Order: sequence, then C-alpha cells, then structure tokens
Amino acid sequence: MRVVLLGSGLQGIATALDLAWSKDVTEVLLGDIDLNRAQYVADICNKKYGNKVKAVRCDVSDFDALVEMIKGYDVLINDVNYYFNRHIMEACLKAHIHYIDIGGLYVETKKQMEYDQKFKDAGLIAIIGIGGTPGVTNVCARWAADRLDTIDEINFYCGCDDWGQTSKAFAVTYAIDTIMDEFEMEPIQYLNNEYVKLPAHSGTMDVEYSQPIGKQNSYYIMHSEIATIPEVFKDKGLKNCTFRIGFSESTFNTLKFLSDLGLGRKDEIDAYGTKVSPIKVLKKLMELQPEDPNDTINDCDIILTEVIGRENGKKVVYKLEAVCRPVKEWPELLGAQVYIGGAPSWAAQMLFKGQITGTGVFPPEVCIPPEEFFEEAAKREIYITATKIELLGTDDWEAVMRKKKINQWED
Repeated sequence: MRVVLLGSGLQGIATALDLAWSKDVTEVLLGDIDLNRAQYVADICNKKYGNKVKAVRCDVSDFDALVEMIKGYDVLINDVNYYFNRHIMEACLKAHIHYIDIGGLYVETKKQMEYDQKFKDAGLIAIIGIGGTPGVTNVCARWAADRLDTIDEINFYCGCDDWGQTSKAFAVTYAIDTIMDEFEMEPIQYLNNEYVKLPAHSGTMDVEYSQPIGKQNSYYIMHSEIATIPEVFKDKGLKNCTFRIGFSESTFNTLKFLSDLGLGRKDEIDAYGTKVSPIKVLKKLMELQPEDPNDTINDCDIILTEVIGRENGKKVVYKLEAVCRPVKEWPELLGAQVYIGGAPSWAAQMLFKGQITGTGVFPPEVCIPPEEFFEEAAKREIYITATKIELLGTDDWEAVMRKKKINQWED
C-alpha cells in the first residue's frame, strides 16, 4: 500500500510512525508546508522502520500541484487543519485516490457528506472523522447500537489530563486552532430530535471516568459525532446525542485566559499598522517554544461512549471506554497522539485488507467493522472495554436514579 500523508504536526507524526511500523505499507509520501518539519518526522520513521517515508514540501492550497503530487497513490490521509477538508477531497477526486481524515468539527463534516455521490461516481471511498474522537467514539457507538433493538440516547465524553513535565509555558495534544474553535464555538447538540445551538461551556456535569482521571467536570462542545450519528441511527429511534469534554482545571483556565484575551480570533486585526490574525500568532508562538530535552510524557485521554436503548424489551445501558496512554512502541508520542493520529492509519490498512468496502462518503459508524477495528487498537495498547448495565427485577430506572441523590425526594 502506497499512502500520501498530509501534515506532520502533532497528529501527523503519530500517523506516519503507525504507517511506517505496519508491514502492509510500502511507501509514505509525507507532505507539509514546512519541509524541515516533514523531514524531521520522516527521519524518525526511517530510522526506526527502514526507508519508507519520503518528505516533500506541499502547500495544500495549491490545488493543481496537490493533484499532481498525489496521483498514483492508493489512499490519502489528511492530518492538516479541517478548514482544508473539502479542498483536499476535490483533489482526491481529480487524482482518483481514496480519502481519509480525522474530523471536520460538525460544520465541515455536514458539508463533506454532500460529496457522497461524487465519490460513488468515481468508485472511491472517503472516510471522514476517523481519528480518536471523532472516530473511535463512532465505532464504539456502532458496536453498542448493533446490540440494541431501539436507541434513546448516545452520549460521548472525553476526559483529559497530563502529569508530564515540560519547561514549555503551554503544551497541547492537538492543533491549538482546533482547540480554540472547540472552546469558543456555541456547541450544537441533538436534543429531543432537534439540533440545538447552546452557549459555550454549557451542560456542565461531573463525569466518572476510569482511573487515572476519575471524576472530572465536563461540558458541551461542538464535535463531528453530532453531525452524523443522529442521522445514521434515527431509524432506531435516537432522540438525543451529545458530546462533552473535560480538561484539568489548569488547562481549562489557560484556555479561558487565551480566549478572553482574544487569541482565538481568526479575523485579522490592526496591530500598529500590521494586519495579524490572533490565532495564527498564538499558533506560531506555541511552535516557537524551545524543545525541552528533559520533557517527560505521561498524559491520558479517556473516551467514554454511552448508548442507552432497549434490548428484548428491557432498558439497557452500554458503556464503552478506552483509556489512551503513552505506549512502549512510540515513547516519543503522547497517548493522545497514539489514538488520534493512529486511527486513520488503522482505517487505511483495513481498507487495504478489504475489511472496509463500498464507495461514497462515510462516517466511521457506517463503514468500519467494530471488532476488527478494536483488534487494531489493541495492537497499539489501546483497549476498549464494554459494560452492560440493566436492572434486575424491575424496569423503574427513575427510582434507581432517585436513590443516588442526597435529597432523594426533591425534583
């Protein structure tokens, strides 16, 4: 399998390492606008796994050059910012190559689904939103949905923390511009069969994640799962679909500080006669932080998928959870990178093996077989656990939940 990988940032390096590690992959063309960064990543991969990865400078905004560069390859994995997703899909159509990305943050995902017929007509497949979340979450939802006769709710949660040490003023596990978008946007959730726009950071609740995170305050954010899951499972009666994220208190406070200062703004402002985009300045300043040779990696993302429905007439709750930590194979990667950047590589290899079939544009819950996908995850020390909860002797869930309140008789 010959793969084009666009982007060599926080997720691109993880995708590149996973591809180079895999025996089915014979060649990776790694394109980035920063050739030095792409070559740095390629050198790491080639030192570990042989000379599979070739670095090239690529400006994805140059459509004709992009088309020429990707011709003749089997599949393209897009790890650049989601703003370019449809542009790169167009290039794949013209070059006749399969397409995979790690998410479109709801609005872009909706627009990408409109390319379905174009990819069908071309005999190609586009898998959109197959990163960690969206991605692993969607496949978990599919696994549970297949076991239920009807579905009432699907709720996604992501808890994050980091106990690593660094001299950097601020470090993140994926693109800061995407993080700021998620932090500032009014999140769209699917409530009572309707898409509803809510205030930023609303819907706060304490979520019980597994250790080592435990209880963490989590709130609604805009996310790609909400763009596809309600449509895919509406025939099973799905009424509610939500996504909440939790950060450590210090990370949340830092993001709020940056947002309040206006550093999440994408528009250009006049800075003493020079036009600058605050988010681009923030992104560049974070890139310019010197590397710390004494960095230690010890982060954790926990993704929790809760699917509530009925099975054989009884209400049932399925909870699927993945605890994503650093792994032995790639000590240079954060745990968050391993599953977010790794998942598109797993999908590409499943496509190559014939485990993923069809033509058109698909979200992960439609085209990816869960069991085979979970096997790929386990090879990378990412283990999916499933818990089934049902009441014995009664179906009065309201009574059960009331008993968990301190003041149980208060509404």
